[in-house]
Amino acid sequence: MELKNKEELKTEILQSWLGSAWVYPVRGPKDQVFMRLTPGGRLKMRRGIGELENTLGVKGTDVLEQEEAGTLPLERDKLELAMMVQAYTSERRFIESQGGTLGTAAVTLDEAAPEEAGKGNPEQ
Repeated sequence: MELKNKEELKTEILQSWLGSAWVYPVRGPKDQVFMRLTPGGRLKMRRGIGELENTLGVKGTDVLEQEEAGTLPLERDKLELAMMVQAYTSERRFIESQGGTLGTAAVTLDEAAPEEAGKGNPEQ
C-alpha cells in the first residue's frame, strides 16, 4: 500500500463521505466551499463515531485534540474519527445557532454549550 500524507487522506475521506451522501458542498461568502452534513449523514456519523471509538479504544474528542495539536499519528481510522467529531460537532453548533433543536449529542467538545457538556456518549 502506498503511503499517503495527511492532506491526501483527508481528501480521500471527504470524497468517500461525498460518495456516500454524508455531506454536500455549500458555497459560502467569497466563493468559499463548505461541507455540510446531510440529515442522514449526521445519523451515520453519530453511529460511526461510536463504532470507531469502540474499535480503536479511544475517545473521539481525544483524537480530535491530538489532530488539532498536530500530534495525531498518520492512521486513517484515527484521522477519520477526528474528522467525524469535528464535522458532527460543527454541524450541531450551526443548526443550533440557526434556532434548530436537536436531541442529545453523541459527542461534545469542551467549548460546546454548558448544557451539552457532561452528557457523554449515550452509545457507550
